[in-house]
Amino acid sequence: MIELLPIDENNFEAVIKLDLHEHQRKFVAPNVHSLAECYLYRKNEDVFPYAIQDGETIVGFLLLDLDFEEKEMMIWRMMIDKQYQGKGYGRQTVQAVIERFKNDTVHTLLIADYVKGNEAMGSLLRDLGFKDDSFNDEFNEYVLHFISEQNQNNKK
Repeated sequence: MIELLPIDENNFEAVIKLDLHEHQRKFVAPNVHSLAECYLYRKNEDVFPYAIQDGETIVGFLLLDLDFEEKEMMIWRMMIDKQYQGKGYGRQTVQAVIERFKNDTVHTLLIADYVKGNEAMGSLLRDLGFKDDSFNDEFNEYVLHFISEQNQNNKK
């Protein structure tokens, strides 16, 4: 069972060392780039990086963007290290985000996107209940959304 741990001085080196297969690198920015963006946006207090941990092992990275004004939660980036792929960690991570969203008292919409060609991510999101929304030409990304009736009812 995975845990989502905030990035701190104990795990950031392990997160930076995570890697993808060569053919996947065009789909997700390097984790060091994502952490640098978190630093740039720190004053907004809406970007949250997490280490995906199984037991004592860091297996991936997750970056959530919480827009309190628009009431949107977004899976901005997610990656599982190449040596841990195919073991269900991506699915467990998205499921953990969905649970967090369902228990959230503010956000009414959960958004995820994936770069065109990353059909593994698209299939995973759709399989877990995300619905196609749009295509963003600027970023070459498909945008999907997940709406929980519970979230809609609790936040009216």
